[in-house]
Amino acid sequence: MRMSVYILLVFILLQSFKYVDKDNQNPKIQKFDLSEGVQIKMIWVEPGSFMMGNSLIDEQGKVNISKGFWLAETEITQEQWESVMKNNPSHHKGSKLPVDQVSFVDVMKFIEILNKKGGEFRLPTEAEWEYACRAGTNGAYYGDRDLSVWHSGNSGRQSHEVKQKKPNPWGFYDMQGNILEWCSDWYQESIYSIKDQTDPIGPDTGSYHVQRGGQFTGRIRHTEVYDRQRSSPTTRLFFVGFRLAHGALNN
Repeated sequence: MRMSVYILLVFILLQSFKYVDKDNQNPKIQKFDLSEGVQIKMIWVEPGSFMMGNSLIDEQGKVNISKGFWLAETEITQEQWESVMKNNPSHHKGSKLPVDQVSFVDVMKFIEILNKKGGEFRLPTEAEWEYACRAGTNGAYYGDRDLSVWHSGNSGRQSHEVKQKKPNPWGFYDMQGNILEWCSDWYQESIYSIKDQTDPIGPDTGSYHVQRGGQFTGRIRHTEVYDRQRSSPTTRLFFVGFRLAHGALNN
């Protein structure tokens, strides 16, 4: 009799574990509301240090990220954008495709609307972006390029739905290739001239904002982790979108 009761209790316990929502039980993976019925999955990035830039041409400096922050698992999709902005400016249409043809100014409006509800959404800094993209790796790519990256050699010269390639070691998808991503920094030429930087945020003003990650068209080398692009804040391009960060800036 006791053995039967014990077996029954074990069975009930195992059944209860079967239905645990692992995402909700993991404090480093959380979902945030963008609008009614639409959420964004974000991953917690721990503080740490890394070598930012390209060591092959002696353009590299140590950067310290002093505080953790949340970063979106994927680029913002058209479905997510449309749920907030009620429009879809993208050249290549598809609900799970990353939104494109959004300027830096457009992205700031998107973020302003989100934060009216009490959020702390923002763009990642250039340093935060590269730190999360590298995910503890040191090469030009965080994994096999063809398995991890949509580039001009395998994309058919169009964007693709998010999460079709392998993620980096920290769980982020499409940080290299697919579309370029806006960062919060104003562009400056020599970001590595100052060694041992902590939480750099770029200059106070400028003419262009930084874009990172490369895209599905253009030269493959532009998808390397340290490659840097730039555009004016009002420019809209069919291969440029963004990824959200969440949490107050360190500075």
